[in-house]
Amino acid sequence: MAQLFTTNVFADNELKTSDVFVTATRTPIAKKNVIADTTTINEEEIERAGSSSLTDLLQRQPGIEIYNSGGQGKVSSLHIRGSESDHVVVIIDGLRVNQVTSGLTAFENIPLSQIEKIEIVRGASSSLYGAGAIGGVIQIFTKKGVSGFKPYAAIGYGRYDTKTAQAGIRAGNDFTNYAINISSLSAEGFSAYKTNNPIFNDKDGYNNLSLSGSINHKFNQDNSIGLNFIKSNGNNKYDNKYETNFVNNKNKMDTQVIGFNFINKVTNNWQSDLKIGQSIYKYNDYDGATWTPNNSKQNQLSWLNNITLPLGSLLVGYDFNKEIINKSLGYDKSERNNSGYIVGYFLNRDNHNLQLNYRVDDNSAYGKFNTGNIGYGYHLNNQWNISSLYGTAFRAPNFMDLYYPGSFWEGTFYPASNPNLKPEESKNIEASLRYQKDVDKFSVTVFQNKIDNFIQLDSSYIPQNTEKARFEGVTFNASTFIDHFQLFGNVTFQSAKNEVTNERLLRRAQNYGNAGLNYYFSQWNLGAEITAQGEKKETAAVIPGYALINFVADYKISNSMKLNFRLNNVLNKDYALAYEGNPKTTGFTYQTPGASFFVNLRFEP
Repeated sequence: MAQLFTTNVFADNELKTSDVFVTATRTPIAKKNVIADTTTINEEEIERAGSSSLTDLLQRQPGIEIYNSGGQGKVSSLHIRGSESDHVVVIIDGLRVNQVTSGLTAFENIPLSQIEKIEIVRGASSSLYGAGAIGGVIQIFTKKGVSGFKPYAAIGYGRYDTKTAQAGIRAGNDFTNYAINISSLSAEGFSAYKTNNPIFNDKDGYNNLSLSGSINHKFNQDNSIGLNFIKSNGNNKYDNKYETNFVNNKNKMDTQVIGFNFINKVTNNWQSDLKIGQSIYKYNDYDGATWTPNNSKQNQLSWLNNITLPLGSLLVGYDFNKEIINKSLGYDKSERNNSGYIVGYFLNRDNHNLQLNYRVDDNSAYGKFNTGNIGYGYHLNNQWNISSLYGTAFRAPNFMDLYYPGSFWEGTFYPASNPNLKPEESKNIEASLRYQKDVDKFSVTVFQNKIDNFIQLDSSYIPQNTEKARFEGVTFNASTFIDHFQLFGNVTFQSAKNEVTNERLLRRAQNYGNAGLNYYFSQWNLGAEITAQGEKKETAAVIPGYALINFVADYKISNSMKLNFRLNNVLNKDYALAYEGNPKTTGFTYQTPGASFFVNLRFEP
């Protein structure tokens, strides 16, 4: 599968400034000059999320929907502008972490406590990131070293016997900085299925222990070397309707990323950024008798070169990714290689912003594929900006699509894969109008994304290329301050349909959004949030819409100690994000949290 990403940053402090964005261009760029539809989630917002999962936090962002299979640690997926869950490239510290077998990402096993910042790019991005970036890209930055010596520690407790603890050190000087972070989470949880059936009505808990770290050394202002890693181990219990004689279904998850980065200024006009690394995902499932492993890894290399021209800059790069799965899975193939060749041109001059990208991917499984994009933005004045972007993208069939072994049932063999699948191809066009004056922001983005060779399961549950899909809609996003009050919100109206049958795609709402109010005074920050979503279609039923209200409060006890308190779903709303079949017959509703609280005490001198 195509691509890996490297944080092509000239200096570590540059990436951490609030006015710089990296993911939209693979080079640092001022946010005001970004053409694509983007969002940054900063460290303060992550800390205020409390014990929430990564997908819970992402759900509050414009254009993103999530579904979850029954609480903390359960399978969680998301849609960006209605696109499929495997249409999103997810990257941690420069390395792709989408699962090799399915193309999905184990969001449930990525702890918020290890994250410093998240960047989101919506829309087709394969011309920069290769296969999979039909719906967008999510880039996660773990906590890195800072100047000085800054230890921190935090403990938290909440409903469902949720306990958290974290500690770390972030330090450095003008030449070397480093960080080491450790965190734990345990939750007794609740039954993943909403049911009175004693076989399934147990507590499906989750616990996680994670460690991350980094060290970066600058030889001078132009040359540096860095190392970063993260390891997250999760243990999860879940419900399985096919295991009616065994209650304690469980799995173990292990997410690992390690990477080395070399940044060098070859000449005054030539910046080189080389990254070498590996991501590993291990999944072991227990069915009451045996543990079944599902392990995979990606060996990745990326070399980006940013060349300053008399007018604009040129990006020339090469990506390599070797995907490997364990042979014991019984797939027809257990590895494949991808090489990606990138060229891009960026221009920021006067009121004009221009971005051009072209990429060729050469994969050992499906051959060559070309993608490109063109974007233009114009600053009407210091506050208003208009922009438009057109791009092509693709998703390569994953190992499960192509090679998943079939199974025998009562003497009959049932195939489950299709080695003749073609890559999905998309054409995305969008236009935005944006306003920003100091802390006041407003944007509206209109989008349309058409996908040919759309891969869906047929009536025999075999993936086929026989369909087309169309995703279109509009997203509004705004934030403003009035004295001590901050008002913010976003809403998306969309259509996600199979163009052949004209039917709505599953688990997509036609409207969804978030809104909130913060009040700042003295040592307090008080807030209220509302998350709402319209009804969604499931395979055999319709999931009703819902609206949730949360309260949050921060109190600064001293310069080094802060108390955070959250009340989630304060009205104890009974709602669902996903079904297993039809709950009115033989199916189940995946259960969601009721009214709950979480309190967190943080110490950071």
